[in-house]
Amino acid sequence: MLNNQKFALLTLSIIVLFGIYLSLVSGYGSDEDTLPLIGAFESMMGGETIMASRFTPYPVAEIGIGFLSYQLGSWAANLATFIFIIIGCSFFYLSLSKKYKLNDLILFLILCLSSPVLFFDNIEPIDYSWAFVFLAIGTFFLKKNFFELAVIFFGISIGARINFILFIFFIIFFYQFNYKIKNSRKIFLFLGTFFIGGLFYLPIWFEHGFGIEWLTAVTPNNQGLTGLLARFFYKTFMSITLLSLIFISIVFFFFFKKNKIKKFLDFENSKLIFGIIISNLILFFFIPAEMSYLQPFLISLYYLVYKLVNKKIVYLLIVLNFFSWFVDFDFLNIQYKTEDKCNNVEAISANFQFHLNKGRLFEFLGSRDKISCWIHDDSVRSKKILSGDALKE
Repeated sequence: MLNNQKFALLTLSIIVLFGIYLSLVSGYGSDEDTLPLIGAFESMMGGETIMASRFTPYPVAEIGIGFLSYQLGSWAANLATFIFIIIGCSFFYLSLSKKYKLNDLILFLILCLSSPVLFFDNIEPIDYSWAFVFLAIGTFFLKKNFFELAVIFFGISIGARINFILFIFFIIFFYQFNYKIKNSRKIFLFLGTFFIGGLFYLPIWFEHGFGIEWLTAVTPNNQGLTGLLARFFYKTFMSITLLSLIFISIVFFFFFKKNKIKKFLDFENSKLIFGIIISNLILFFFIPAEMSYLQPFLISLYYLVYKLVNKKIVYLLIVLNFFSWFVDFDFLNIQYKTEDKCNNVEAISANFQFHLNKGRLFEFLGSRDKISCWIHDDSVRSKKILSGDALKE
């Protein structure tokens, strides 16, 4: 089946072409952060007071997504974001695998792109893949011992999303180099990365009089620890999809039953992978908002599965992931404060109830007009946003 390279390449080509098509026709999408990202770029372009797209700015993504949206339109920002997740997953796999075949890379890409979160969330002008692609390329240069280039790309990754500094820490200190690297050199690599990444945040730092109150985010603490735990576990489980989660759990159960824990911990770059997975989950626990926050976790989890289990199991996981595009299984019946799509989604109660939801593909297609929720006038600019056009006059 997918072990046939031609069939695997055809499958990947169909997925990528479908993603490109959706990128071209989907407009500015449904993410409430898209317009602030563009607005931040326009404030820089106009020489005005710098507007952070969120509580914490993300300059690289703001400039990149803002520029493409302003000059070319939504299709360019969508396409760049989608291409970046493909490039990022490719370099991530090439960086961590000592030996690989082309078919292995193709199959890993199919596994990643079959994930509803990794596929559909990156066909919108958002910044997750922008940070990940530079992190992955930086890791590749680290593997090749091009340390100066690695530091530059790691710094750009931080400029796209500042929390990626945590993942970079694990990559620098736990990567399995071909020869021993002194800890002192690793410390200098990390400090160089920190410095270059920090340069992107100098303007907002100056704006705040050298204060650091801009280093913050909205945490959903109004529901207490119980609410945080519930949101964390539910969204983490559903980011994998329920069927895939059950399948992966069964696979690892039998893996541990058959093998010693040592084999689980000793595969190539295991400490790095576990570091990214654990740190991403910890970050998500404090801010369990969008499932896209879990993209490094998902990619690392898929790499873990790919390296440890039989390829036939990988094929089944891919099928289950694609199945969730059309039908999604859920185990909670959640009541929300309001059903209005334009209001912030706030759960007020939930009870265990197994049921079917429409798949992520249909959710994606049905949310293409949600950008109108953040349009409050009928100006020329607003009309361009609604139609997905370039915003330049």
